[in-house]
This record gives sequence, C-alpha cells and structure tokens, in this order.
Amino acid sequence: MFSMAWFLLFVLQRLAGQERLCRPQFAPKFAKKCWLRALEALLEEPSEKTRENMDDECILIDGSLGEGGGQVLRASLALSMGLGRPFRMVNIRANRPKPGLKRQHLTCIEAARELCDARVEGDAINATELTFIPGPVRPGEYTFRIGTGGSVTLVLQAVMPPLLWAKAPSRLIVTGGTHVPFAPPFEFMRDTLFPRLEALGPRLGAQMDAIGYMETGGGSVTVTITPGEATVPMQEEAASRDFRAEAIIYGHNLPEGVVEREIDVLLGERYAALGLKPEAIRRLDAPSDARLVAGAGNMVLLSLRHGEAITVFGECGWRGRNAEVVARQVCKRALEFIGVGMPVEAHLADQLLVPLALAGGGSFVVERVTRHAETCLEVVKQFTGFKAEVTPDAGKTRRITLRQG
Repeated sequence: MFSMAWFLLFVLQRLAGQERLCRPQFAPKFAKKCWLRALEALLEEPSEKTRENMDDECILIDGSLGEGGGQVLRASLALSMGLGRPFRMVNIRANRPKPGLKRQHLTCIEAARELCDARVEGDAINATELTFIPGPVRPGEYTFRIGTGGSVTLVLQAVMPPLLWAKAPSRLIVTGGTHVPFAPPFEFMRDTLFPRLEALGPRLGAQMDAIGYMETGGGSVTVTITPGEATVPMQEEAASRDFRAEAIIYGHNLPEGVVEREIDVLLGERYAALGLKPEAIRRLDAPSDARLVAGAGNMVLLSLRHGEAITVFGECGWRGRNAEVVARQVCKRALEFIGVGMPVEAHLADQLLVPLALAGGGSFVVERVTRHAETCLEVVKQFTGFKAEVTPDAGKTRRITLRQG
C-alpha cells in the first residue's frame, strides 16, 4: 500500500514539474501542492517543447491535390484547428497560373494563427510551403482585414468551422470583397450555408455592413457564432418540387442600361420556367447606397425557396463581360438545380464537408460532385481517417457519406 502511494506521489511530482522526489516525512503535506500543479500542467496550453514534438507529427498535405487551389489550404487550416493536428503543406496552389500564397491566403493563415496562437512557418507572399502547428482554439471577438477585394466568405471558410463547437460564443468581422468572382457571395453564406450548419447544432448570424467589389474591396461582414452540441449527423431533407424565385441585382457605378438588360433576361420567355415576377426583383444600384464604400461592381443573385431551404445562385459581372451572359448563366444554373430535384447545391457540398467531419460525420445528397468537393474529401480523410463514400442516388444526384473507419 505504501509503495503504491509513493508511486502515485512520484507521478504527481513529475506532472507538476518536480525533478526530485520529496522526502517521505513531507509527502502528506506536499501531496496537495502536487495535485494542484499537476492539474495546472494538464490544463495549460502546449509548451514550445510540446509543439516541437508536434512538429515531428505533422500531416503532410500536397497542395497540388485535386483542384490544387486555395481550397486545400482553407480546409487544412480549419481541420488543423478543430482537431488540434499540425500539418505541413507543399506545392501550395500548384495548379494555378500564379502558384503560392497570395494576400487572401495570408489573411486566412494570419486569422487562424490568431484564433489558436499557432506556430507558423512559411507564411509569405508566393511561398509554396507552409507549416502550421495549432494551439487550443480561443473563441472571442476578432477582426480580420484582407486589405484587397479578396473574398470575405473564403476567409470565413478557413476560420469559422472550429468555432462552431467551441466553449464560448464568437464574433468575427472580416473586411474585403463581399461580391467577387469565383467566390460565394454574402447571401449564399447567410441564406444557404448557415441554415445547413445550424442543423448540426450551433446558432449563426450574419450581417453585411458594407459592400465590397473585386477592384476596391472595402466590404465588411460581421458573423456571430453561438456554439452548440453536435447533433444527429446531417441527412438530406425531403425533396420538394415547389419553389419560389427571387432576385437581387447589384450594379453600382456601371454604364447606363446594364442592370436593365439583366432584368430583361431574367423576365424573358427563355427562363419563364423560373416563374420570376417583376416585383420579386430587387435592384441595389443607387449611388447613394450607404453600404457602398467605393468602386464599381455587378452581381446577379437568384434565390430559390424550396421546402425549408433557400439556395442562392450568383454570377459576377466584370469589365468587358456581357450583361446578358451574366444573367443567362445564373438562370441556367438555377434551372439545372430544379431539374435534379433541388438537393444540396453542388458548390455548397465542399463547404459542408469540414464542419460535418468536425461534428463526427454524416451524409447528404448533392446534385453533383465538383472537383472542389472531391479535393475537400481527400483532405478530410487525411486529417480524420474517416471513410468517404460517394454513391449514386436517384437520377444524376450523388450521396456523400463521411463515417469513422
């Protein structure tokens, strides 16, 4: 009995940082002190020595994986913070015309570092290798500034998932581009993504305080996150054939007639199946719009309300792009979605996979599997060891399933 007690005291002293054992006659008096120090040692953040050991355990991620763009980096940052697993990435954005880290990607890395006091190596413009060793995620209030027209929603993809099940609420302000090419617009995040994430437990809010376009940036979005317990893994909702279409057209400081031409396409006979009415189209093109900081920009948004869901489609205009092409493209995408029964929209899928992995897995039916989704699945598998299955569903749709192996 005495030997066991002495052994336990030895373990406590080592956890408390004591190099030598205390004398037996002082053991009862010293035990309480050892217990307290041991508890502090277990709760404190990783030391530099611990992080050096973690460096040897880094997951190696090839940045040329799949579509080989910023998606690999954003998913890796979110999973690393959420799971506490360090990673080293090589060949960053290798499949892009200009490989390496750009300003927007550095903002993602800087934001992630601030959220978890990470140790980072390689965070520089045009760098193609990065090491990221996370500490514990620290919920709270943060402001992240991109400094260009880079997408605020893409930055949020990197930093928001680990906060969904944190120990306290968070409030994030991100400044940059709110409506820019090749990125989800603000309304897609608020109306399409957030309700799906709330089905996993947390409560989310989003407000656009300023509009930001590609050339000037200056937009500002505030997101509030109230964590919740992870709920039953996501399943697809019952398909609904009924829908109602609404549209918003952003068109600040454009040549005369651009917005009118886009409206004519939306209301034309070619896309009559959408059932869009003139009163369901909202124009945001007034020069006096208080939310517009500076610059010119154009985006056509088409929202479909189906069942309990809202799916937003957006197409961005830019200098030299025909206004009719912008409006036709967004209508075409909406009709394709209606034609397959309106499951999870194709570009929403990859944004659900990281939160779903952090929640413990689940499944959903998607209209089709994009290269971005395939890439994200591979990154999730490397971080979690989950089995990722893509199986045929009804018609052209596919079921994506994440489950523990």
